Amino acid sequence: MASVPLAPQPLPAALLRAAVIHHRLVDAFIQLTRTELARQRDDYARDSLNELLDVLKAQLAVYGPDAVVPSPAGVLTGMPTGLEAANLP
Repeated sequence: MASVPLAPQPLPAALLRAAVIHHRLVDAFIQLTRTELARQRDDYARDSLNELLDVLKAQLAVYGPDAVVPSPAGVLTGMPTGLEAANLP
């Protein structure tokens, strides 16, 4: 029997709130890493920080250009592109 694809469903609010926190933290880690990278003179440390920066930027890219961001009132606005519940593994 063939399966019928389900229509995409919006992500639960708790998951979106967690995504906002994760996005904010990853962005903060990127800024912290860039600050530390600017201070480093040691080549090994710079290479290591550049690798970390690449990993963090890749994590942030998961959210796409329409990332979930909190509005000033703390209300969620936007939604990560393509992250409807039916599209998640």
